[in-house]
Amino acid sequence: MPPKPRFFFTDKDDLVWRKLDEATDEWDISIRTNETYRAVGNLILKYKKGQAELMHSVIKGGYNVVYRLEYKDGSSAVMRVPIKGVVPFPDEKVRYEVATMRYVAANTTIPVPHVYHYGTTADNPIGLGPFIIMDYIEHHQNMSRELLDPERAPDQRPILNPDIGEEKLEFLYSQIANILLQLSSLKFPRIGSLVEREGGTSTSVEGRPLIANMNDLVVHTNAPASILPSQTYTSADEWYRALADMHITQLVFQHNDAVEDEDDARDKYVARQLFRKLAAERRLAPELESDGGPPGRRVIDWEFAYAAPAQFSFDPPWWLLLEEPEYWAGGYRAWMEVYEPRLRTFLRVLEAEEKKMAAANITERVGRMSLAGGGKTEVPLSQRMRESWEKRTWMRNYAARKSWAFDFIWWKFLDESYFGPNENQDHQPRLELLSESQREAMEAFVACKMEESRNPGIVEWEDKHAADRLAELLV
Repeated sequence: MPPKPRFFFTDKDDLVWRKLDEATDEWDISIRTNETYRAVGNLILKYKKGQAELMHSVIKGGYNVVYRLEYKDGSSAVMRVPIKGVVPFPDEKVRYEVATMRYVAANTTIPVPHVYHYGTTADNPIGLGPFIIMDYIEHHQNMSRELLDPERAPDQRPILNPDIGEEKLEFLYSQIANILLQLSSLKFPRIGSLVEREGGTSTSVEGRPLIANMNDLVVHTNAPASILPSQTYTSADEWYRALADMHITQLVFQHNDAVEDEDDARDKYVARQLFRKLAAERRLAPELESDGGPPGRRVIDWEFAYAAPAQFSFDPPWWLLLEEPEYWAGGYRAWMEVYEPRLRTFLRVLEAEEKKMAAANITERVGRMSLAGGGKTEVPLSQRMRESWEKRTWMRNYAARKSWAFDFIWWKFLDESYFGPNENQDHQPRLELLSESQREAMEAFVACKMEESRNPGIVEWEDKHAADRLAELLV
């Protein structure tokens, strides 16, 4: 019997999307007044002196808006502000981001804009929220535009130009490779976000690991912030367990569009419980023990930067094709077929960059080839990425970090590798792996989801009620 044709990718809540769009559109209009432009210009000038010539129109990105003030000498400075409603932890995000930028600037040769000043919501006299004032980097267009398929319509998701020349691709990939090599050299004792001590005298991992998935959980499910991670972590196993709990949080609190029917609800519930089981039994990443214990933590994800488990930085970057695999026409296998030759190109230039850095002795300066115990040098990043691709450990980490991509990867690619044959790729043969209390909780959960599907809406969760509901499934 062939696998049933179930579509496992979980959409985000359409009602929440619409409400969010309405709120951000209204806010976007309010921040474009002449009065706001003048106030922003004066605030920038307070921290970067000079003769102002032109205030450009504000630019809206995925998480921030950017005001650019141009000076008569041709230079520019920008003020970057998180978008209201899109970023539920704006003060925290800005604080961590500035600490990371300054740390990277001080410990690598990666070009990072100079930060003149940053402040919290309370520090902003204009009332726009927390902000960063920093240098504007002059550019014609960003790298993704250079890589983008020119036939792609503006309202379509971007993908790599299939006809891009190999020489141009190698040139662009080599710049990314150099940055990744240097970022992979930055090691920390814990998993979490970087924080500057008062006066900027030092930086340490003191903040919780504020990742994009946590941001999206609050925005797209209305899950209370109080039930999300609030601490740093000392091991990758601990962090995997926290990520597994976040997947259950997404399924529990997403009120609309989370499941298709009762079978789909059971599939998604069981998948998450199995993932939690593997995390609790320390079976998600057995290579950690064979590699000689917990690895150093590395800085990844520029927008929501944090010190992550080292093996996350060993995964080949999914963004070589610009498009995420869960959105690719034809699904993951089609994405991998297109991705693999591009990965070969990237690994080739990554190896070349490794050799250049070694020859120039840069690796010694930034710590890339620092000696491990017993006089052993680190395995090259290119080799790590190749192994991650071949063994598909990148899929485990990708599924761990992305709640809305988790289900498809689990049943199609991960379930059988951990628990053996599963002809229909669904929950039925896995029920015996759940405890009696987990099976009982599943039926109550399914009934709740079916009731929600009959009564769509937007739910505001109280902290205690939300915590109690989540605790019912974390059994």
